[in-house]
Amino acid sequence: MNKNMEILGVLDADREAVGFMTPTAMKGLLFISNFEKEDPDSPAPDGHGYQREPIKDRIPKIARFYLDSGHMARTTPLTLSIRLADSKQISHFIELFNAEDKHAIREAFGDSCISVVDGQHRYLGLVKANEMDENYNPKVPVLVNFGLTFAEEAQFFDVINSTQRKLPKALIEITKADVIDAGEMTHAQRIRLITTMLARHADSVWLDQINFTGARDPKRPVTFEGARRSTASMFSKEILERIDARDLNAERIARDFWRLVAEACPDAWNNEPRKITNDDGEVVEADVAYRLKELVGVASLARLGQNVIASALEHDSFDQRFAQLIGKLAAVDWAKIPGNPWMRSQAGFAGQSELYSVLYSWVYSGKHPE
Repeated sequence: MNKNMEILGVLDADREAVGFMTPTAMKGLLFISNFEKEDPDSPAPDGHGYQREPIKDRIPKIARFYLDSGHMARTTPLTLSIRLADSKQISHFIELFNAEDKHAIREAFGDSCISVVDGQHRYLGLVKANEMDENYNPKVPVLVNFGLTFAEEAQFFDVINSTQRKLPKALIEITKADVIDAGEMTHAQRIRLITTMLARHADSVWLDQINFTGARDPKRPVTFEGARRSTASMFSKEILERIDARDLNAERIARDFWRLVAEACPDAWNNEPRKITNDDGEVVEADVAYRLKELVGVASLARLGQNVIASALEHDSFDQRFAQLIGKLAAVDWAKIPGNPWMRSQAGFAGQSELYSVLYSWVYSGKHPE
């Protein structure tokens, strides 16, 4: 009998097994835990998964490679997580799997029971190749893991991908914040939680403006990793201890800081066009690129934020001093135009030190960059 899927051997009872699946067996049965979609087993606040979306352009190319190579294309193993820990359920799963009863597996254990931890593009490419040519239906080896918690599965994915090909740090860090280190209260985790709050809180000026996955997104130029590193500059361990000692809320301070920045620099924050005089002497509006929301601007402001917080903590009225210092940023010209003395620094974290010095000198000494 030519089977489409089978567990060939158990390597470690209730922990690990090996087997195979054909593309026709995979289709409609395997599940990918994507960040952009809901995962029913995810403990994250919005139920998101932990993998970035598949790169759609890769799938037909992988399919064509398999079809063109024919029997010469050796299929590499897929790593699967069977989201079951009970011994009886695992035994029942193996029984249904070996009986090739896909419907019964979904009925008994749900649509997300068999999660692809490693090999999502290969899996989708194999299925695509089978759809293009039904005669292409090879037995693909699978490494099957039982009993992983969702956090362990996500961490397993991080380890596999960060050691093979660099995974976007933004995706790794948001997964740590929402899943792997959820419940911990280390300094690193507090920074992640403050950053996720800025990206998700209804009263945050950063709501829906931070890129979580690291994939290029012109509408969200600051990634979660860039925002996280910037937040770490603002809230050192010592500053957080001082905030806690004053019974102040660090998350509120973070929200207030960026709200006050946005209010002080509304044109740059909202990317407003600027009025210029054209060659005909007419006053017209023109689009201008600003650096405030670029990584160099966010990182420099966050670093300045630590100084502002420290100064406000030494004042009788924290909020008054806090708002007073941030309000001085209203004089800063964030436009990326030739000759602008405020924006001479490089882009990215490389330019942070220079731009920070310019901002610090203005806020604390009234020193104009000219």
